Amino acid sequence: MEYVCLQCRKDVTDENLNKRIRCPFCGSKILLKKSTNVERKVKAL
Repeated sequence: MEYVCLQCRKDVTDENLNKRIRCPFCGSKILLKKSTNVERKVKAL
């Protein structure tokens, strides 16, 4: 799973976390899950 640090905006993978919920770059405790872009198709009626 991938996260983004809210403070320094760097990408953080769960491998970088080492069982700690802190950014390995700046030490922030707030990480956001990185969302995947979902392409949606809409049919016209």
